[in-house]
Amino acid sequence: MASVGSADVTRLADALHRASQESGATTQQVLIQSANHILAEMEVRTPVRTGNLRGSLGIKIETNRVIIGPDEHRAPYAGYVEFGTRPHDIRPKKPGGVLVFTVGGTKVYTKLVHHPGTHPHPYVRPAFQAWVDSLGTMAAEANVKVIRDHA
Repeated sequence: MASVGSADVTRLADALHRASQESGATTQQVLIQSANHILAEMEVRTPVRTGNLRGSLGIKIETNRVIIGPDEHRAPYAGYVEFGTRPHDIRPKKPGGVLVFTVGGTKVYTKLVHHPGTHPHPYVRPAFQAWVDSLGTMAAEANVKVIRDHA
């Protein structure tokens, strides 16, 4: 899955572990429940053009670790949606080649496009933050903050 954000939740994980022991749930159950909450928030916040990005969202469960987010193979542009892009030039992949696209029904051929960049449409960080906010005091005591990551 593409890395479009991360957070250091070590202290929160400890708090969740203590909470799971008190409630009788396993740490893994608490992680999966939390992951499902974050995934649901992410799905609501994901901008939809074709549905591919939203459809690529998922949960990967590993030992004592849960990864939530888009599949980098299905939506390699996920980070660009989350963080936006700067203005940049687009050139053909092959030397001497041309770019071909359609504008208003007219086919356009060119060797260079000056792209203005895109605005960010965050969906991962706000979803995580909504989950943290839902934990209230536990998250505040663990001092959990979302960390920006352009990996």
